[in-house]
Amino acid sequence: MEMFSYSTAGGAANQGALGPFGLLVLADESLSEQTPIYFYVAKGAEGKLKTFFCADESRSSKATDVMKPIYRSTVPVLKGEKFSMRILVDHSIVESFAQRGRTCITSRIYPTKAIYEDTKIFLFNNATEANIIASLKIWQMDSAYIHSYPTELIM
Repeated sequence: MEMFSYSTAGGAANQGALGPFGLLVLADESLSEQTPIYFYVAKGAEGKLKTFFCADESRSSKATDVMKPIYRSTVPVLKGEKFSMRILVDHSIVESFAQRGRTCITSRIYPTKAIYEDTKIFLFNNATEANIIASLKIWQMDSAYIHSYPTELIM
């Protein structure tokens, strides 16, 4: 198993023994735009396994005038606990919560192709030594209905 380093990690496109695995959100059909939200398990500097939770914006947009960082954070996963993530996706905001909120990442995405009906979600597993069993629940929210209020109060 490889050692994990923030300086050498290349995002969700890389393959490792135990990851990355997760979801591609705000993706278009051809995957020319995609925002992977994923777990990556690797050996830390002290030789123990560490779990990282990441949001990879590097391929999130065809736009050239926006920053596209890769966000990473460690997330504690207790012995016997399943990996869990909750992702809230709006037109340009992705809020990601790992392990019931132990780690959270909020991203601003500027897709040019993965918009409205052309937005897709994909599961992925780039782990070379692990099979991942996943369950997925998706809810679509209605638009916010904003009602204007009179500027004068009626007394």
